[in-house]
Amino acid sequence: MALIDPSFNNDSPLQFWEDELNNARRLLYEIEKAILYFTQEALSSGGVQEYTIDTGQDRQTVKRSDLSSLYIRHKELLNTISILEMRVRPAGGAVRVQPW
Repeated sequence: MALIDPSFNNDSPLQFWEDELNNARRLLYEIEKAILYFTQEALSSGGVQEYTIDTGQDRQTVKRSDLSSLYIRHKELLNTISILEMRVRPAGGAVRVQPW
């Protein structure tokens, strides 16, 4: 039994951190959608109890009762993204901000 995956592509360290940053941004986007969905539905009908977060790599169903944990995870992801952005940005490089 081989422990090494022959299809594994050993990307550069920069590519690794860029991939991690993109994954974190995608998860943040999905969590923001879930939070918005729960808060909008609560204002309009109050009937929605579940939402599925789909990052393309993973699917997770969260319940309305998980809203506080979604806020916590949102804050953690913002911090993680900030750290990852520092890793991929060249030293002394400028930051380009784009609206979502």
